[in-house]
Amino acid sequence: MTHTSRGGAPKHDGNSLRGGILPGRTAGFSRGVAVLAVAACLALAACSSSQGVSGQTPARSAASGPRITVDMVTHGQAFDPFWALVKKGAQTAAGDFNVNLVYHSPSTTNPQAEASLISQAAARKPKGLVVTIPDAAALSGAVKQASSSGIPVIVMNVGVSVYQNVGGLTFVGQDENAAGQEAGNEMARAGVTKALCVIHEAQNTALVDRCSGFAKALQAKGGSVTVLHVNGARLAQAADAIQAALKADPAINGVLATGIIGFNAAGGALQAVGKFGTVKLGTLDVSTQDLNAVINGKALFVIDQQPFLEGYMAVQVSAFEARYGQHPFGPVFTGPSLITTANAAQVLQLYKSTGVPLFNGGYPQ
Repeated sequence: MTHTSRGGAPKHDGNSLRGGILPGRTAGFSRGVAVLAVAACLALAACSSSQGVSGQTPARSAASGPRITVDMVTHGQAFDPFWALVKKGAQTAAGDFNVNLVYHSPSTTNPQAEASLISQAAARKPKGLVVTIPDAAALSGAVKQASSSGIPVIVMNVGVSVYQNVGGLTFVGQDENAAGQEAGNEMARAGVTKALCVIHEAQNTALVDRCSGFAKALQAKGGSVTVLHVNGARLAQAADAIQAALKADPAINGVLATGIIGFNAAGGALQAVGKFGTVKLGTLDVSTQDLNAVINGKALFVIDQQPFLEGYMAVQVSAFEARYGQHPFGPVFTGPSLITTANAAQVLQLYKSTGVPLFNGGYPQ
C-alpha cells in the first residue's frame, strides 16, 4: 500500500473492513449490531481503556475542551426517509463528541446545488467537512477546493471510488457494487433468472453501481437484468412505469429496488399486476414497509448500509481528525448487511431504538 503525503488513506484495494467484517464475509445482523453498539459507545474513543497523559480518554477530553464545527453536505432529498436516519446518527455523534454540526442538502437531486453548498461550507472554514459525491464530474471541483484549503474532508455514503482523487481522507459507507452483487447472489439462490433493477433517482452513481453489481452477480449465474429508470419524486408515475415493464415482459421473476422510494413504487406495481408476493422482490435501505414485507414473506431481502451508523461514524471520524490528526487508513464499510426472514424482526427493533420513525407507506404489508 502507498500512503498519501498527508498521512491519508492508503489506496483502496478492497481489503478494508466492512463494518468490522473481513471482505468476502456476509455482514449478518449480529455483526452489524456489534458495530453499531461499538459506535454508539464511541468506538474510536470512549470505549477505549487507554488514557492520554492527562488521564482522560479522547472523548472526555473533547467534552471538556472547545467545541468544534463540522459541516455535513449531502445530496439527500427532503422526501427520502433514509436521510433522516443519517442525520440522526450525525447529530448523536455531534452530541457525543462536542461538535457543532451544520447540516445542509439540496431540496431535490441537484449536484450543482450540492456543489454550491459545499463551496459555501468551505468558505465558513469549519474544522471538518463531510460530503457525499453522487456525481463526481459535478462535485469534484468543490470538494478538491475544500481539501486543498486545508479542511479535512471525509466522504460519506457515495464516493468510495473517487474520495482519494478529491483529497478526501477516508470514506464511510457502503461499497455499492458489492451491495448489488450481494443482492444478485440472493436473487440467484431464490431461482430468479430474469430481473428488473429500478433506479429511482437520477444523477446518483451509487444507484447505478448497485444495479451494475446486481447484474454482474445474476449474469454470472445465467440470469439477465434490465435496468429501469423512474422518477422517485413522483411515486404514482414510477409505479406505473414499473407496472408497464412487468406487463411488457411476463418472464420477469425478480425485481430489485435500489432504495426505499423505489421499493414502494415496485411494491405498488407488483400489487397492481397481481404478482406481489410471487415475483421475488428485494431492496436496498431499510423502511418499516420493506422490513415487514420480509417478515411477512412478501419480499426476499433488504440490503442495509446502516444509515444511522454511517452518519454517526462520519462525524466521529471528522471530529477525531480535527482534534487529534488521526483517521482510519482506508474505507470504513458499514454495509452491505443482509436482512432476511432470519433477522428482520430484530433489525426492525434495532431501528426503533434510534428514535427516528422508519418510512411507513407505499403499499399494504
